[in-house]
Amino acid sequence: MLKEKGIFITGTDTGVGKTLVAAAIANLLRSVGIDVGVMKPVATGGRRVSDQLVSDDALMIKGAAHSKDEYSLVNPVCLPSMMAPVVASKVDRLHVDWGVIWSAYKTLRERHKHLIVEGIGGLLVPITDNMCVADMARKMKLPILIVSRPTLGTINHTLLTIEAARRRKLKIKGVIFNSTQMGSGTLLAETNKSEIEKHSGVPVLASIPYMRSVTSGEIAAFLKQSINLRDIL
Repeated sequence: MLKEKGIFITGTDTGVGKTLVAAAIANLLRSVGIDVGVMKPVATGGRRVSDQLVSDDALMIKGAAHSKDEYSLVNPVCLPSMMAPVVASKVDRLHVDWGVIWSAYKTLRERHKHLIVEGIGGLLVPITDNMCVADMARKMKLPILIVSRPTLGTINHTLLTIEAARRRKLKIKGVIFNSTQMGSGTLLAETNKSEIEKHSGVPVLASIPYMRSVTSGEIAAFLKQSINLRDIL
């Protein structure tokens, strides 16, 4: 039976900054001497480089971790159409093979002390007709970290994500707010934090401020000062 050996990063929506947070955590763990592997099991919107499709998100987290793992392990499924995987696979006429994903996952688990897996979209995004992102996290037996915006509406989005996770008996490490635009007020972020924690019991571990042209290294430096590593390990 698989034991926890990493973390699965999901979000309340597409575009909340999951990839940047995943890259920052990989960067942070590596900076303190932890052997970390990274994985983006399924990506869409891939671009062709030579003879393969690649995901910019997968390349970002791979670079942040200084990973020497084969790209095919880091991102075993990459589809060209920018759609939900189940739709993209039908439009592109490409099969999403769980066996390939699982094999890559097991290989990376065996190679590394800690593994960061980034999902696609939110927990209920369908990967195939029979599997969504939450199902994948459950099969991998990884606790989840939820990335959310500290803006109006995030209480509902975050609580819904927490509820979906609990229905599937997923362990939740916490929530990280990531400001993707200017004007995400401190008061709003603080009240969102207190309400989410009060209504769910899930801690908001950090609130990343808006930074123009930010890098994973800059966010890693911020997280190093504001988060207890034991909360995400």
